[in-house]
Amino acid sequence: MKKDVPVRPEIRALRPYSLVPETPVPVKAKLDFNESPYDVPDEIKRRVASRLLARRWALYPEFGAGRLRRAIATSAGRSPEEILVGNGSGEVVLAALSVFAGGGGTVLLTPPTFSLYPQLAAIAGARIAEVPLVGDDFALDEEALLAAVRANPRAIPLVCSPNNPTGGTARREFLRRLADAAPVVLVDQAYVDFAPGEASALPLVSECGNVVVFRTLSKAFSAAGFRIGYAVAPPDLAHEIGKAILPFNVDLASEELAVALLEDPAPARARVAEIVAERERVIERLRAFGAKVAPAAGNFFFVAPPGGGAEAVRTALLRRGVLVRDLGGSAPGRLRVSVGRREENDLFLAEFSRAVKEAT
Repeated sequence: MKKDVPVRPEIRALRPYSLVPETPVPVKAKLDFNESPYDVPDEIKRRVASRLLARRWALYPEFGAGRLRRAIATSAGRSPEEILVGNGSGEVVLAALSVFAGGGGTVLLTPPTFSLYPQLAAIAGARIAEVPLVGDDFALDEEALLAAVRANPRAIPLVCSPNNPTGGTARREFLRRLADAAPVVLVDQAYVDFAPGEASALPLVSECGNVVVFRTLSKAFSAAGFRIGYAVAPPDLAHEIGKAILPFNVDLASEELAVALLEDPAPARARVAEIVAERERVIERLRAFGAKVAPAAGNFFFVAPPGGGAEAVRTALLRRGVLVRDLGGSAPGRLRVSVGRREENDLFLAEFSRAVKEAT
């Protein structure tokens, strides 16, 4: 007889994060996952490989990842006591949600936002409340979010800035007001390297004492294949979040790559500048073509084809080997497009124009 296995109701009701491979033709431009179009430089790869060969693979990584935390702290201008590292930034976001909202607390989300957040909240045992973004620019409804916190003083806001998938940022002054109202504010800044300097929430970590910022080396540093994320938090909060992170969670290879990338950040900075310049060029072309594009501060943009038909446009692009993301489930009529190399972006623009003409 089959046993009734106890599964938490919120987990059973959850739709798992899943991907459907869509590559019926050779891929000419992969612009669907916000990955960097550039790889880690060969020189850094060789340096990492050499260091790994000199390590004893039979031993666990350093307990507490002190060397990696020091490297991140130096890069971010913080102290090692403020740094937590994770197997991708999602791991440290989950740890923070578990600590601050787990077991029945409430997480405030601002949809459309990163689709993994509801899954992380469910795993943590947290409830979700939503304050949707507003307008064609998908701006934060600042007053509504503040009102939601005042109505539920224990609610924990999780703000993605730059926001995935829409690309907008949260004003630092608003985050300061939010920190005054909420017990703690979580700010996911995976894409902040592509945004203006004033978008950084790091100054609020010290200023407010209840702001936690999440970052990653996946995007600007081209290291998505090695899961390296981190949080910056006041030392007392970092201590508590750390209790929800398993030991030895960052492996030897990821640690060595992260340290090497942070030792020599110039290549990453140069490529970020190229991506930002390409982002602005492509957006200008799209707007001239009649498309609606939300303000973008990441390595991607959120576009509505002129005349609608986003799904038809995406399908037509797919047939031509150009992969983009359809966000119809959370923002009907919009496509999220990652910024590629110049030749990939030119191909996207040409095929986008053809696809729009076919769909209208």
